[in-house]
Amino acid sequence: MKLISLSGFLLLFSLNLHADLVKDYLNKKYYQICSFQNIKKYKNNEKALSIIGVSCIKVDSIYLLPYIINQLRNTSYGRKNAIYFLTILMEKKLIYSYLYDGISLKSFSFPMTDYILSYIFQALKTDNFKKVGDMIIIENKQKGITYNVYKKNDKVYIDEFKDGKLIKRRWYR
Repeated sequence: MKLISLSGFLLLFSLNLHADLVKDYLNKKYYQICSFQNIKKYKNNEKALSIIGVSCIKVDSIYLLPYIINQLRNTSYGRKNAIYFLTILMEKKLIYSYLYDGISLKSFSFPMTDYILSYIFQALKTDNFKKVGDMIIIENKQKGITYNVYKKNDKVYIDEFKDGKLIKRRWYR
């Protein structure tokens, strides 16, 4: 399975891109970049929208990706970025349905991305996890990280542990 990564986004830093957006990205101000206001402001600039999309992924605000995906249609790199963003959204929705509705993930196939949902999706699809009660435990031995995946209220949570300590909690709806 081919890995889609963010390395391809380096070409986005070319001409005709708003300098403040590039500066904020290089300074890792992802929360500042990832906003509906920026999506509206740059709605006709696929390079800027791609940077906004990557920033939203970096801060786990993937709920904004559909507004970006719909605008990435006029250039080859825009369409490729749209596929990357859509893959992440599909994995999120399928993980949610897996946990809440018990659907099988075995018939779904996506390119592997460098975002956490791809790793979780693959582990669930291939039954590479332990189940303790309603908690799904997924080990990433290469990184020494354990993921606890569970549902609570109307959300899916992914708790990330290293050496037994919680280092990040993500939730998706």
